Amino acid sequence: MTLFWLALAFFVLVTVASTFFVTLRGLALYRAFKGLSRETGAALDRIASSSAEIELHLQAAATSGSALEASLARLHTSRSVLAVLTSAIADVRASVGRITAVVPRSK
Repeated sequence: MTLFWLALAFFVLVTVASTFFVTLRGLALYRAFKGLSRETGAALDRIASSSAEIELHLQAAATSGSALEASLARLHTSRSVLAVLTSAIADVRASVGRITAVVPRSK
């Protein structure tokens, strides 16, 4: 009969110990999941703020792109005017060169 009581005591002791062990492991799992949830939430917040910042940068780039297109159009117009004026100056120099070629120089 003593063997029966020893076996029963061992069974109760193992059951209590395993319940305690499983409870501790479950608590550790809960804490790890809670920490993971917190970390994930913080990472998602950082991603959301970075996305908002990127959106602002893209809007600024689009605005700058429109201003750049307007500036390029003005530059193209200015270069066209410069080409016409340069051509006119070249024509005048050629005419002046022909006149000065005929006129004698005084020494």
